[in-house]
Amino acid sequence: MLVKVFESEDMASALKKVKEALGPDALILSTRTIRKGGLGVLGKPILEVTAAVEAVAPVGAGRAPEAKRALANLPARRTRVEVGGDGDELSYENIWAGRRQDPAPKAAPVEERPRERVELDSLRGEIDELKAMVRDFISEARSVPPQPAPAAPVMPEPQVRVSAPPVAAPRRRAAATNADARLDPLIALLRARGINEEAAETIVRFAAQRAAAGQLQNPEVMRALFSDVIGDLIQVSRPARRTQGQRRLALIGPTGVGKTTTIAKLAADHLLSGGKGVALVTIDTFRIAAVEQLKVYGEIMNLPVEVVVSPKQMRGVLNRHNDKDLILIDTAGRSPRDEESLRGLAEILTPELRTENHLVLSAATRDEDLCDAVARFGRVPLHNLIFTKIDECAALGVLLNVHLRHNFPLAYLTNGQRVPEDILVADAKKIAQLIMGQA
Repeated sequence: MLVKVFESEDMASALKKVKEALGPDALILSTRTIRKGGLGVLGKPILEVTAAVEAVAPVGAGRAPEAKRALANLPARRTRVEVGGDGDELSYENIWAGRRQDPAPKAAPVEERPRERVELDSLRGEIDELKAMVRDFISEARSVPPQPAPAAPVMPEPQVRVSAPPVAAPRRRAAATNADARLDPLIALLRARGINEEAAETIVRFAAQRAAAGQLQNPEVMRALFSDVIGDLIQVSRPARRTQGQRRLALIGPTGVGKTTTIAKLAADHLLSGGKGVALVTIDTFRIAAVEQLKVYGEIMNLPVEVVVSPKQMRGVLNRHNDKDLILIDTAGRSPRDEESLRGLAEILTPELRTENHLVLSAATRDEDLCDAVARFGRVPLHNLIFTKIDECAALGVLLNVHLRHNFPLAYLTNGQRVPEDILVADAKKIAQLIMGQA
């Protein structure tokens, strides 16, 4: 073993000297700071490093015993190092003893390599493998003969346009466009009467088929044709006074549409037309005024008035007035969105009672709200429609819109508060004239 002492101003330069003199396998035995210059404690501080290295080859016969003697004269310096927490101590002597037992350097196992180096080597291996796969793929692709490309599916369209005769179709489209342009003012005329766009277009096309040459530009002639077409589209029901046997009419609908007044008009009209007997029934127990109003009408016309609150009572009342020609049933106004009230109404007006349920609607209501009411009151089986307050509307196209959408016949129209004058039996031609403003 070769032991040497090095002096330097700092540790970095001392280690450099050790590495240059003894090589990278040198072991630092001790370090201390000394002062030189003959000034004692005021001398210049110098770092003294004692290092040793095991001789791998003879360094010289005269120097080997000297190195051994120097190592023997060094104080036994121990550095305490705990291994695994069991209190074992290692010294320089033990370290050198272990090195002398296995002087040949061993290659570091793969597991002891730094983690970063292992990951880098693995990544390089994957990259090399990927490059090899790409090279193989390119070589295979080059070896396959090229295939003819399929025809693009969008190319035939311009070819067909070029080869097809370009005259007839544009002329037909131009003719249709011109025809539509001629019909636009007529559609606008019907739209002004409150008829929705779909119904207006249908009516105009039917009327245009009936019109002679040159009549499309005559508004008066077209109004008459429109009235005829609308009359053909409207379905009406039979009036109560022109039937044999007993009829039971129940009037249902939203609040405030005039059901009670309409019942009084129907009763008076039936009596004036020669009817034998009428009975009035109300199930409107929510409003005392409604019961009292119907009783007043009954006293004036000398008609019996019955109040019903349950299905059992309704059956008893109908049996009691089996001799009457006409039984008119008044119901409480209900919101179309009140599902519970509509369910209770359906429980009373059951199908076995054979009532004709008339849905009463105000013509002064928006189309959307009317159609919603028809759909919701459909929980009770509906048979006919009655429109009230037509005197309050500037345009009556709503009558046709609701009728065509839901296909319920029209039974009556009311145009005021007077009893019994302000009621009209539904007549298709008359309703068409009202819609077109000709009546």
